[in-house]
Amino acid sequence: MAGSLLPVVLFAVAVVYQLSKQEKATSERRALLAARNLAETVEREIASTSRTLQALATSEQLDRGDLKSFYNQALRVVQTQPTWLTAILLSPNGRQLANTKKPFGMPLPSAIERESLVRVAMTRQPTVGNLTPGEQGNLAFAVRVPAIRNGNLRYILTAVITPKALASVVEEQSPVDGEWTRTVVDARGIVVARTRNPDRFVGKRGTASFLKRIAESSEGVYRDRTLEGERVYVAYSRIENLGWTVAVTVPVAVIQSPSQKAMWVAIGSGLTLLLISGTGAIVLARQISRSITLSAAAAEALAKGERPQIAPSPIEEIALLGKSLEFSANLLLQRERQLAENLAQAEAAREEAEAANRIKDEFLAVLSHELRTPLNPILGWSKLLRSGRLDAAKTAYALETIERNAKLQTQLIEDLLDVSRILRGKLNLNMAPVDLGWTINAALETVRLAAQAKSIQIQVSLDSTTGKVLGDSGRLQQVVWNLVSNAVKFTPEKGRVEVRLQQVEEDKSDRKNASSSSLSLHSYAQITVSDTGKGISPEFLPHVFEYFRQADSSTTRIFGGLGLGLAIVRHLVELHGGTVRADSPGEGQGATFTVELPLIENSELAEEKSELLDYSSLSIADCPLAKLRVLLVDDEEDARDVVAFILRQAGAIVITAQSAIEALEVFSRSSVNVVVSDIGMAKMDGYMLIRQIRTMPPEQGGQVPAIALTAYAGEIDQQQAIAAGFQRHIPKPVEPEELVKAIVNLKGLGTGG
Repeated sequence: MAGSLLPVVLFAVAVVYQLSKQEKATSERRALLAARNLAETVEREIASTSRTLQALATSEQLDRGDLKSFYNQALRVVQTQPTWLTAILLSPNGRQLANTKKPFGMPLPSAIERESLVRVAMTRQPTVGNLTPGEQGNLAFAVRVPAIRNGNLRYILTAVITPKALASVVEEQSPVDGEWTRTVVDARGIVVARTRNPDRFVGKRGTASFLKRIAESSEGVYRDRTLEGERVYVAYSRIENLGWTVAVTVPVAVIQSPSQKAMWVAIGSGLTLLLISGTGAIVLARQISRSITLSAAAAEALAKGERPQIAPSPIEEIALLGKSLEFSANLLLQRERQLAENLAQAEAAREEAEAANRIKDEFLAVLSHELRTPLNPILGWSKLLRSGRLDAAKTAYALETIERNAKLQTQLIEDLLDVSRILRGKLNLNMAPVDLGWTINAALETVRLAAQAKSIQIQVSLDSTTGKVLGDSGRLQQVVWNLVSNAVKFTPEKGRVEVRLQQVEEDKSDRKNASSSSLSLHSYAQITVSDTGKGISPEFLPHVFEYFRQADSSTTRIFGGLGLGLAIVRHLVELHGGTVRADSPGEGQGATFTVELPLIENSELAEEKSELLDYSSLSIADCPLAKLRVLLVDDEEDARDVVAFILRQAGAIVITAQSAIEALEVFSRSSVNVVVSDIGMAKMDGYMLIRQIRTMPPEQGGQVPAIALTAYAGEIDQQQAIAAGFQRHIPKPVEPEELVKAIVNLKGLGTGG
């Protein structure tokens, strides 16, 4: 009888052993997943700091070399970053030029941690340094970004971060078990953050075995001892682009104790049953036979996916087998629940992807509609003008309609380009003190005709005592224009739009539907645009500032546009350190948009002066390009003809070429004062043309001023044109006066240059 029980006991032990192995493997996977999640969180935290530094690195004060003004600007940014010890502006060789922790102008030492400095200089990419003691012995690490001007590395901007910045991030990661420990080490294996005993181990090297493991592979799970000497399982994952590594440690007992206990219970129970069966085999034979039969039935039910019915048994081996089967059933039920949850998450992800794809398709449909709509009156009136049967009044009306729709299409394209620049982080600002009253009035002038056409009354209330803000005047005018034109668009005839400007003290209250930037100054300028129009539904209000989102995305909707204006407004306001929020009581009850921008504290900050000469009063009729020889290069005949006509109207002697090769032939035999060239041409493009010209000696025209007039209108295209050798980059379509003034500025004709 004892021999007949042995297979049952062995079966129970095998079941418990396999389940314990699976539980151990599951715990290891959970630990590795926790390490990966922690790595992603640390990477996002460092990336956030890099983006803030990159925005600061675009400061125009650096373009002009005005380090004192840049110092003040950097000081304001540091005040908004509680984990930054300081912001430092360095030369490429490591010399400190400005340090917000020291008064401007005092002598400064060279950079302490040079390894990351050299890496930025070589790669010209943002990087993170290792944990290093500072001047006063405080531990910190550096986040560095390059400041590139005209293709050259001019400065390196650095934020010195305390380990507490990552400590708070690590602490926020909800531990699966209270005994779990989370650690972040830098590229040298120095502990940067740790949830246990941080005061004791931050700044110390990890164990030798840990450093060897992370040097051999980017992630994994293994057994080791902690810095305190405890036996643990270690799950680690490397942050590739930083070179840092995060680790999650779990005590060995947490993973192995349940399985070992179950194994010992199974073995002990089996031995006990064998001893008992040796003395009471005959008495217990019937009970054993019946119990085995019931257990077999339970196992069969489990195999069929049914809930096994476990009958109580006085025989411990059979009872243990029943518990094992019940445990297996519970484990299978848990796996089924997890599978159902995973399927639900996958379904939610699929629905989200389908929603995003639907939004994309709807946006493309709207884009096609909005770009094609202006073409209809343009092409229609163009054909009627060519017929020659229109009188003077109709001709003027036709030209006005063509110009209005062309400008509408240009605005749509500019919105798309702005969104592209924003999504790529390439939108730059020309920062200077700005009078918001003047900016608001300038924006209102562009929408007044549209408001008058709908008999909409625009009420303006501007507080003249409102201080100035530091910003890009053109972009702030774009913000106001978008908000006011949006209000006019969605307000019915004979409605009202109100625009207010006032200075308000900082409000600490929660601002619903506001963009995520927070104000650090005591006062700010508040611009409010209210209307009596269509209003916003409560369901759509949280999405009003999102890209490619509209309450009504069908192409047959009443109101036009791509739904990009408010998203652009939010990004521009946040780049200026401000916030924007939307409020509406509901549909049909109007809407209110509020913009808040920080005011300049130093009232003595000088106004920025333009380095260009003032030729704003020039017009084509004045012939400002008289006797100037201009070489015009463009492979598109229509584009070439209209630009040539504009230049001849301004008095220039225009020599045209329909390819870069022909332009080089003309250049070699004719004297040219200015080159105006397209970029996208067959065989040889405009970049190759200007490079060929720049290789010529000065006496042969190698230094002739040149303008790139092109439909490649992105920020990267402008940088590429300047790097190739052009002095100016002007996107198509161009206003005639703008082109003429650009040539006048380039040649300095106003001063006889």
